[in-house]
Amino acid sequence: MAAQTDEVPDIGVRVRPKHSLLSNAFASIILGTTPLFAVIYWFASSRGGLELAILAHTIVVAVGLLLLWRQLSVFCEVTADELIGNGIFTPLVRVKLSDIRRALLVPTYLGAAPEPVVQLLVTGAEGRRLFRMRGNFWRDADLRALAEALPVPLEEVPEAMSMRDFFRGYPGAAYWFEHRRPLQVAVIAVALLAALAVTVWVMGILGLPVRFL
Repeated sequence: MAAQTDEVPDIGVRVRPKHSLLSNAFASIILGTTPLFAVIYWFASSRGGLELAILAHTIVVAVGLLLLWRQLSVFCEVTADELIGNGIFTPLVRVKLSDIRRALLVPTYLGAAPEPVVQLLVTGAEGRRLFRMRGNFWRDADLRALAEALPVPLEEVPEAMSMRDFFRGYPGAAYWFEHRRPLQVAVIAVALLAALAVTVWVMGILGLPVRFL
């Protein structure tokens, strides 16, 4: 049974994702591209194709900066009449406060992680998901502040549960890509094949032998 608090909500709460996400993304771009392009520049300087290497590096950096800029624009907010928010790859979502029926903070285990992360689940009529925020991207204090600003009693589930139990207990809470293991495998496979194709293309331009065991 979820515990309830009946505090009067404060309207006008705005939160942003964890700062560590931005620094981790920036570090990933630097650490992931620098060694690769160092090797490419080294080969290109002696075999030709330096201009192409610079162009490819510029495109990669531009895409990385675009993602960082998008990360800076992510937010969630409770206004006088709406709950609004967006993600890196999702458009702005607007939920009328009058449509909200429940607001829950549910601790969940992600995979084999020993510590649970909190999920904020906002539902409407018949338990339909209107809004959901995952604690691996947002601070717990911010999730609580946002939930307490909603015009419904905050419900807190006392015991952590697995994601399978979470989706079973709250049908419809899953995003479109969750619970679709074949789709996730297909996306990873396509990404790996694309990376392999780019690698072979670059090696061909630089005149390097392409061999596969």
